[in-house]
Amino acid sequence: MNEKEFFDAFDAERWHVTFMDEADTAKPVQQVGLVAVFYLVDAYLPIRRKHIAEALKTFHNSFRNELTWGFVLSPEEKMIEQACTDDAIKKCIHFIENCGPNTPLSFRWSSNAGFSQTSSYLFSAYSPAGWFERTHKDMTCIRIYLPVDVLKGDGRRELREMLKAYCQLLRPLHGAAGFGVQESFEWEDFQHTEYETAWAYRGVDICGPFAPKTGQTGYRSLNWYTFIAHHWLAKLGTPEELKAKLDDDRIEVIPYEWGSMIRAGNWPQLGKADVDPKPELYVKVNEAIRPLRVDDIGSLHYGSVGGEMRFNQRTSNLWLRRFDAPPPSQQESADDPSATKVKAESFYLRIRSGTPCPYPGVWLCEEAKHLGPQTIAHGVPMPEIDGRVVTWQLLRAL
Repeated sequence: MNEKEFFDAFDAERWHVTFMDEADTAKPVQQVGLVAVFYLVDAYLPIRRKHIAEALKTFHNSFRNELTWGFVLSPEEKMIEQACTDDAIKKCIHFIENCGPNTPLSFRWSSNAGFSQTSSYLFSAYSPAGWFERTHKDMTCIRIYLPVDVLKGDGRRELREMLKAYCQLLRPLHGAAGFGVQESFEWEDFQHTEYETAWAYRGVDICGPFAPKTGQTGYRSLNWYTFIAHHWLAKLGTPEELKAKLDDDRIEVIPYEWGSMIRAGNWPQLGKADVDPKPELYVKVNEAIRPLRVDDIGSLHYGSVGGEMRFNQRTSNLWLRRFDAPPPSQQESADDPSATKVKAESFYLRIRSGTPCPYPGVWLCEEAKHLGPQTIAHGVPMPEIDGRVVTWQLLRAL
């Protein structure tokens, strides 16, 4: 894929993944762009807070002309909203460096003003107080938003060096960068559209403002770039053994002092569900590092308030496994269009009637196999048979 092909493909989908305010159609509330997320441990320590301050300074130096607005959470937990000026950034940096380890840190600087709209440029951070992290095993979350257009020309090389510099400075335990949902501060109001985007475009990451509660036990994001600390990667063997597991020259392992970035190809992938739901190189990276992945991500979203679809714990964990290769017996059946019978042990997902279909695919009713495979779209409630609640088995995801 060359640059023109990449941008033609993205531009064809751009407005399918952009959502505007109903009352003001010039104001974006959610969109897809480049998102980098870094999950840190012990970031309440003074030296780690200085690293966060230095990262913000670096971002501001690079994109000061794009940033217009932000807020900083005061020690009294009041959000101090302000214009993004050089003086405001200096005060924010001073606060980060001097607020102390038992003060939570929360700030956001963006290209669009206000809490209700998203931005193409953003640097945000949430770092819990030291006592809270130690008690609840919480983590610090740093997020960066950039427009996809920064990849034009020499942009891919510049992004690679930028991400490496941030990883070197922030020392994430894990993290990722690539296509992601760019959220407004009031992201909870649009979780239902985020849910739709995540299933329609499997290569788009979901990166909320907080780290996952189980993030100290395994990574949660796999993307175009995936960041893993060295002491975790060592569990997979030597760097040579990791390269052998990846087994593809298109996948680059980029070491830095504290870990490595794994880049899956030359361009990020949308992973459109009805075209390429499992991008080849993302699947290869996933298979190589999957032993390091968190077992249970919890729920990516809050509960529904009006019957709308949002992520819950079950669908969040299904999404987490979206790049998993099917078991060999199932893969053989999927590769054989003439196969109409699949052994019971090859099924890897069963759900009951009435449950929204988590994957568009070919399903078989356990209690009525004589009816044969049925194609069911994502989000459609799994049907009953003759008024009875039945169990459906996934034969093949589409």
